[in-house]
Amino acid sequence: MAAGEGPGVIDVPTDEAVAAGHVETQVETGADSVVRVRVDWHAPAGGHPPKTEGTLHLLAPAGRSLIGPEPVVQSASVVVADARHHRSVDAAQEELRARVRSLPGALVVAAVTSNRSALVWVRVQPPAVWEPAGYTVTVRSDEPGPVGLYPSVIYGWIRWWADQQTGFPEGFPFGLLLPRPPGRIDATVLSDTYRLTITPADAFISSTYTDPHDPTEWR
Repeated sequence: MAAGEGPGVIDVPTDEAVAAGHVETQVETGADSVVRVRVDWHAPAGGHPPKTEGTLHLLAPAGRSLIGPEPVVQSASVVVADARHHRSVDAAQEELRARVRSLPGALVVAAVTSNRSALVWVRVQPPAVWEPAGYTVTVRSDEPGPVGLYPSVIYGWIRWWADQQTGFPEGFPFGLLLPRPPGRIDATVLSDTYRLTITPADAFISSTYTDPHDPTEWR
């Protein structure tokens, strides 16, 4: 398979950017200090994730409705909205804002702007704080890739970073300390490698919902 065609293991509905599934990520830092993330998709098998030694998360399409998301969306740590039809960055950012406001349980929310780029919002939110707090980055690929790759790589890096931290009290919400991802990450899917560049793209996101749980708890 040529680089950039994306994996053939995902059956993506024509009206969604991604299909729901479990995503495994494994992160390492090479001798050149470049962060490398291996990404593997698994179809959701009755809601039970496969056995894995990597970090696993549930990825889901945002769907069309901003009210009453589907159960798989409510349970997902990474939710992806399709913003490829928007004509401007401002419109894509507004799409992202709307999705963040409607998905208080997701740690990472993305708005895909093309098969080479996505806006990715990461939740950095203390317990009992109702307003969504986080940062936004733009992820760009040097080759067209599977759009679910971009937010999943950011999530995998977040979990890997948190696992490296020591000396914090048990139960401490690592999300409060999350740094920005590195400016470059090499992501591998099957035999394809995509060089991703990550740059800040912050936008204010406000809401009035009550968060039912602490979203900085890793799932």
